[in-house]
Amino acid sequence: MAAARVTKPPKPKAVALAPAIPPLPVRRFTVEEYHKLGEIGVLTENDRVELIHGWIVPKMTIHPPHNYAVTALMQQLGTLGAKGVIRVQQPITTADSEPEPDVVLATGSNAAYKTRNPKPTEVVILVEVADSSLNEDQTTKHALYAGAKVAVYWIVNLVDRRVEVYTQPKGGKNPTYRQQTNYGPDDTVPVVVGGNELGRISVKELLP
Repeated sequence: MAAARVTKPPKPKAVALAPAIPPLPVRRFTVEEYHKLGEIGVLTENDRVELIHGWIVPKMTIHPPHNYAVTALMQQLGTLGAKGVIRVQQPITTADSEPEPDVVLATGSNAAYKTRNPKPTEVVILVEVADSSLNEDQTTKHALYAGAKVAVYWIVNLVDRRVEVYTQPKGGKNPTYRQQTNYGPDDTVPVVVGGNELGRISVKELLP
């Protein structure tokens, strides 16, 4: 009698999951729980993440043109003598989120934020520098900052080579900014603090 032939079962085909749909139910984290994950070492400084509406999400990769624009903006704000503290890629805390904007001008001094992050009411100007993150900055972050009532939101748009300034935030179910003003490479952007214009920043100085 011939020996039975042993064959291997066919290898199952890998089926990719839709990126926006988790395979199992998930839950959001509160800001306090997010902080606790850092305190106990689950999240470390090496984890490039931020909390957005309760979700712990990865941050975009930073490229040299992005770094150039962030540094240029920080320097330009410094020369205007704005009162407050300039924070670079450090968190602000809202009711359900802890994003890390590229540049924030906050009220008070650095000592005011020894044990906490600025609240939206303490943010004078918030800036995101956008290349690969442009869609997120114009949608998710735009709605987040408007809903939190961040008074002035800038996007240094490296893709379209302009600075977008959003003002007059509106909360509710569909948060947004009522006013948007775009400044091109030949324009200067007014830096307004407390209703007073401190000076203007050339868009060319911010674009690599």
